[in-house]
Parts: sequence; structure tokens; C-alpha cells
Amino acid sequence: MDDLHGSATERLAQLDAASANGDVSAEWLERHLRSALTELAELEPIAAAEQDRREDY
Repeated sequence: MDDLHGSATERLAQLDAASANGDVSAEWLERHLRSALTELAELEPIAAAEQDRREDY
């Protein structure tokens, strides 16, 4: 299976299609889970700063 690409919605649709075809391996899923969690970890400080900024009002 090719790597996912596009927006989160597009990537979920691709994953759904691959799962329906039985075309998903554990290694492939782990690679994409690690990628998604890495992206989320990078966004956490930004989200926390935004939340702190909004609580001041």
C-alpha cells in the first residue's frame, strides 16, 4: 500500500478504502500512527499557548 497523502479527511478515506480491501499491514499502520502522533506532539505547544491566551479574557 502507498503512503497516505492529503488532508486528514482524505487520509482517513484512503485508510478506510485500504482496510476494506485488506491491504493494510501492521508495519504500515505503525508508520502512519507514529507520523500522526509526531505531528500532534508538534501542535500541542501551539494549542496550549492558544488556550492560555483565550483564558486571559
